[in-house]
Amino acid sequence: MMLPMDQSGVTTRPIRLISGSSPFCETFFDDAIAQKIDLLGDLNKGWTIGKRLLQFERSGIGGLSGGASASDPSKTLVRIAKSYIGADGSGRISDDALRSTILDMNMKRRAFQLTAQRTNEENKSGIPGAATSIFKLVGAGMQRDTADLKRDLMGFRGLGAQEEVGFTTEELKATEEFLHLRTTTIYGGSNEIQANIIAKRVLGLPE
Repeated sequence: MMLPMDQSGVTTRPIRLISGSSPFCETFFDDAIAQKIDLLGDLNKGWTIGKRLLQFERSGIGGLSGGASASDPSKTLVRIAKSYIGADGSGRISDDALRSTILDMNMKRRAFQLTAQRTNEENKSGIPGAATSIFKLVGAGMQRDTADLKRDLMGFRGLGAQEEVGFTTEELKATEEFLHLRTTTIYGGSNEIQANIIAKRVLGLPE
């Protein structure tokens, strides 16, 4: 059901996240009025529509929307590592273990991107299915882990808050991303919900 949000019976209260941003809000309906003409689908079948909307949301979070990233996280991690950790005489990240960690993460990201591209090509209808939960689960985890690693590479420089001075814009952004990208494993259905969907609707496992 759709209804006008500018009527007196609708109240919204922004929710401030730990990252400092406020992209969500609480919405209260007190004697708000909805018209029959604004009914979406069949009466009392709203959850059916809601589940389809969530599938589209998950496809975007999981990298199936087709949009290109404005920056390349793979190159960003390497650049930050060399800047804060150092580079050897060959121009490589000086820490062997750290270099291996970044390489492993970048390879997983590239494999994920190619898999998402293949899936988009195979599904030209544009209607997402239960398999989007796989991409959402994996994609959200990679976003979170990338933000974690970026902040770790910066050390204490990756702990700055917006009101603090002495930190660069990139360092402050790293802190914000570290806090904000925890939410990708929750919104659109938490990781636990995605795992249940995959088990039941993709793998066909018993209840």
